Amino acid sequence: MNFTAGHKVVHKTHGVGEIQGIEVLSLDGQQQDFYILKIFETGLTLRFPKSSGSMIRDLVSEEDIDSILSILRENPKTHSAIWNRRKKEFSDKIRSGSVLDIAAVLRDLSGKDRLRQPSFGEKEMIERARGRLISEIAAARGMAPEMVEDLLDGALASRMASPCVELPEVSVSSGT
Repeated sequence: MNFTAGHKVVHKTHGVGEIQGIEVLSLDGQQQDFYILKIFETGLTLRFPKSSGSMIRDLVSEEDIDSILSILRENPKTHSAIWNRRKKEFSDKIRSGSVLDIAAVLRDLSGKDRLRQPSFGEKEMIERARGRLISEIAAARGMAPEMVEDLLDGALASRMASPCVELPEVSVSSGT
C-alpha cells in the first residue's frame, strides 16, 4: 500500500497516527524511501522504510467497527488461570494490531470475574486495549474519544444485562 502525507493510519505497535511525509535516506550507500509517521497519542515521530509497509494499515472500517461491538457483546472466553500466560497471550493479541483481537482482549478481561476487582496488571491491559480501540474508532469516525468510550461501554454493558423474564400472575384466593 502507498500512503501519502496527511493519511491517517494505524501503526501495529504504536497505534493511530498520521503520515507526515516521505523522506529519502541513505543506508549503507543505498537510497531508501521512509515514511514519517506522527503518533497521535504519544506525539512520537517514527521513520521506517516504505518496504516494511506491513507495520501500518488503514484505519478500521465501519464493518470492522460493527464486528468489534459484536465481540464486546459476547460472553468472555476463559483462559489459563496463570496470569503470566494470560498476560503473554493478551499482549501478543494487542501487539498484533488486529482490532478484532484487541476487542477480544477487552471483552475477556472486562468480564473475567465481575465479583472481584481486576488486578493491577489486568487493569493496565484493559486500559491498553481500550485506548487502542478508542483512538482508532475515534479517528475512523471523526468522533470525540468520549463518545467512543460510551459506545464501547454500552456494548460491554449489554452482555451483562440479564434478560427480563416476566412471571405469570398468580391469583391468591382467600380462604373465606
